[in-house]
Amino acid sequence: MSRELIREIPTASSNDLVWMAWYDALKKEFGKKKAVGLFTSNWNAQQIQTGSNTNTDTLRNHFKKDGVEIDGGIIGNAKDKVDNVIDFIGDYLVMAKYLGLGLGVIIVGGLGLLVYNLAKDPEKAVRVGSAVATRGMSEAGKK
Repeated sequence: MSRELIREIPTASSNDLVWMAWYDALKKEFGKKKAVGLFTSNWNAQQIQTGSNTNTDTLRNHFKKDGVEIDGGIIGNAKDKVDNVIDFIGDYLVMAKYLGLGLGVIIVGGLGLLVYNLAKDPEKAVRVGSAVATRGMSEAGKK
């Protein structure tokens, strides 16, 4: 499979997924060092314009992990920065959602236990409630 991908050399009109698949096939077949050299040679020969369907944030991030820096141009780099900020905010919103769900489960669980205890032993629940309300003063003299 990878040999067929290697034979179909991407052009400037190929999209980013084709370039990434071609590079991954090269890396699998020849190793990282040679794959980087072949990719870089073909990329430079194609004179790919920044902002095209080929030079995308996804492609630049894919190659950055292997040490290949692809210039996104002013617009591409600015877009990358905005995407990174949006991803950062999105990650925190997801984390806040799960923290909120966890807190909700704790609160609902606590209220459920309180209702259960009230139904099970109303006198004890009243004593505990009055102890909490008086900060323990109502229970201070009792043994």
